[in-house]
Amino acid sequence: MEESAGDHEEITPELLMVMSASIAAYLGRSVRIRKARFVDPMQVNAWGQSSRVVLQASHNLNIRHT
Repeated sequence: MEESAGDHEEITPELLMVMSASIAAYLGRSVRIRKARFVDPMQVNAWGQSSRVVLQASHNLNIRHT
């Protein structure tokens, strides 16, 4: 049975090690993770949707009629 990210209730030490190694590989130096938590997927979608609306609304569409 596969587990999805929503099924986890705690962040394990193994997961923190993987996160730390990934960040260190990206930055090129060692890092210390001070705090980690799971994010509610519904909030992430709301923020993403809001950002997309603002970005799309900021585009100036010039329509030429000939």
